[in-house]
Amino acid sequence: MTTNIAVQILDLASLVPYEKNAKKHSDDQVANIAALIQRLGWTNPIIVDKDLVIIAGHGRRLAALKLGMTKVPVIVRDDLTKEEADALRLADNRIASTDYDVALEQEALQALADFNLDLDFAAMGYTERELDFMTNDLGAMDDDIFIEDISSAVQEQKDQNEKKVEEVDDIAAPVADALGFKRVTIAESRVLRDLMGQMEQRTGKTGAPALIDFIQSSLGVAA
Repeated sequence: MTTNIAVQILDLASLVPYEKNAKKHSDDQVANIAALIQRLGWTNPIIVDKDLVIIAGHGRRLAALKLGMTKVPVIVRDDLTKEEADALRLADNRIASTDYDVALEQEALQALADFNLDLDFAAMGYTERELDFMTNDLGAMDDDIFIEDISSAVQEQKDQNEKKVEEVDDIAAPVADALGFKRVTIAESRVLRDLMGQMEQRTGKTGAPALIDFIQSSLGVAA
């Protein structure tokens, strides 16, 4: 177990991002981290290896840059080999808590809301819907809210799917994709041309609409 955990204040420019860092940070996430640092200060130093290559804290570095900071708190792990630093970097990215006790989380959020601390909950990663859910009394909430919310989400997804289908339907596609064959003989081409002429006369349409209308009528298939 290492005892080298002293926090140092180093130049931000001296820290080197790990070029193959597996964890990515969106602009929104960086903005949220920056907002938290600005509001509550640093709670977790950036961790680097002996060459000042970042092991953990790439998002915090980006947030510090966004805030225009030049000095940041850092823990230098000069006791680690390159392989150990790589292992720690992967572990830090991978071993993250994703399982929460919802009741305790709700209780904590409700307490913060009651104290009116002027916190930006969005910067803490909570959406407005999650905040509504977490800060309301679940026992007093109407079950119909969940039913309506789910129904609304299902209908919205259905509308979006139908819109996408309509958009795709308007895109021209090769005839071969529909018929299942690309070539015919010259004789077959003459027969098909004559048949198309007859179908256009009977349906009063031309081209593909005439073909589709005639076949549907012949097979008794609804349009």
